[in-house]
Parts: sequence; C-alpha cells; structure tokens
Amino acid sequence: MKLLLPLLLLFTQASVAAPAVVAPKSFEAYSGMTEDFPPFNYTEDGKVVGYSTEVIELAFVKAGLKTNFTLWPWLRAFNQAKDTPGHYVFSTSRSAEREKLFKWVGPITRDSVYLMVLKDSPIKEVSDFKALKKYSVSGQLGDQPVVFLQQNGFDVFISADEEARMKMFKDKKMDMDIMTAASQETYEKNWNLKYRRVAFLYDTEYWAAFNRATPDSVINKLNKAITELRTNGTLEKLAIKYKAK
Repeated sequence: MKLLLPLLLLFTQASVAAPAVVAPKSFEAYSGMTEDFPPFNYTEDGKVVGYSTEVIELAFVKAGLKTNFTLWPWLRAFNQAKDTPGHYVFSTSRSAEREKLFKWVGPITRDSVYLMVLKDSPIKEVSDFKALKKYSVSGQLGDQPVVFLQQNGFDVFISADEEARMKMFKDKKMDMDIMTAASQETYEKNWNLKYRRVAFLYDTEYWAAFNRATPDSVINKLNKAITELRTNGTLEKLAIKYKAK
C-alpha cells in the first residue's frame, strides 16, 4: 500500500512553507488543538484531558491567561495552529523542519518512539530499525514518526484516524505499529492487546507550538510557568497520575 504523491506533497507544503508574517496580537483566550494520543491528550466525557492537557492548563492559570482545548485530526490541527493567530498545537515534537514555523512552549515531557508488534507476532527484535522496511506499518499524515519512517524509506500506510489505525493493527492487517514508551501501557489497556518492542526509533520531547503571531510576552510567561511546574514537582506528580512515564 503506497502513500499517494498528492498526500505527500500536501504534507510537505503544509509543514515547511513559511507562515505569513502577522503582527503580534494578544487574545482573550488561546485555542489549543491536539490529536487523540493518550495518555497525553484524549477525550473523556466529551472533554479534552490528559497529561499534556493538564500541564498546559495549569501553565495558563499560572501565567494569568485563558485557553480552551479541542481534538482534531493531526494535520488539520498542525495547519490551523501554523496559519491562524491565537491558536497552538500540542503535544508535538520540535524538529529542525518545524522550528521556524512556530513559537515554542515547553518541553512538556520526554518520550521514546518504537516500532512495536503484537506479542505473538513472528517478527524479531532488531538493532537497526531499517531492517524492518519489508513489514507493513500505518500512521496518521503529518505525525513526526510517520515523516521519520518515510524519510528512511518506509512505505507507511496513512490511516484516516487513530481508531482506524489501531483496528487495522489489532486485526493483524498491519504488521507493526508506531508506539511510544509512555503511551504503551494506556494503549494496551484501551485496546485489550499486548505489545512487544522490535526496534527503537528515537527519543523526543513534546512541546506546545504557538502561531508565530503570538506575543513573545505570552510565550515567556508560559515557559516560565512550565519551568515552575517542573521545579515544584507538579509535572512528576501528573506523570504518575496519567502513567505518562
């Protein structure tokens, strides 16, 4: 199964095109957008919750600012934050390609990314992930691990959403899954399955990426608040609460 060229071009243009220059402007409330990615961000009783969500919410309170949260498909959230003042996207990896597209708050947390299989899969663990190119794997368009695998020659099947991706994997229509160390336990519980790690991909940090029109004063206040939450032990307590370690 091959990723169609138009989709690849769509992501390339969306992720690297420089955003228009807009004069800094303060907003009454900033719109935070994210994807379904437990335990960091997910919905519960119609509300966006999770480790990253609560960290950001507390940071806004400390900074004397207001925010709200919505759950979107990843690429749509990414582009909305990039193109629309007053918006930001989280939990996102900070990469060289993305650096100049946003203003950054964080890091919120750290994580490690793996290729994993179902526990009873015949696929063996390898020291070099590139040895697994012959096996099928899926992900969502624009996700950093998907881009990483594509850049390293993997033919990644693009799923419509997280539920569709996980259903294909559980039904063994995909050989491997992209999963993180911090998310593994939550996904195993939510989908009633057991993972086995077959290859390490990379370590990462998750950040909140703000539209470039956001005033530096807002970014500075939020970064200061995140630092205080880390220093006083709040981030550690939240990581234990959400099993985000």
